[in-house]
Amino acid sequence: MLVLAVDTSTPAVTAGVCRLVEGGRGPAVTPLATRVTEDARAHAELLTPHILDCLAEADLAPEDLDAVVVGVGPGPFTGLRVGMATAAAFADALGRPAHGVC
Repeated sequence: MLVLAVDTSTPAVTAGVCRLVEGGRGPAVTPLATRVTEDARAHAELLTPHILDCLAEADLAPEDLDAVVVGVGPGPFTGLRVGMATAAAFADALGRPAHGVC
């Protein structure tokens, strides 16, 4: 399963793509690409480019994703809103589930 993970609940703008493989002790997570920039005022400007960079680095198309995971805080309202809206939009556009995590 390929998962896009985003988090904007801190001053860092974070995106990553990973592969989850079910195992005997729970899923094994293999990171394929990550982007992190610490800038509390640039969530809106950087999140989508970070996502696209991660997909390109992992040699994946958005349609290859199976799910989207997004951090839901606690954190500042504006940053959370950017992350959750972006994750929801990606998931909706792809017809994939979105999951919020604390």
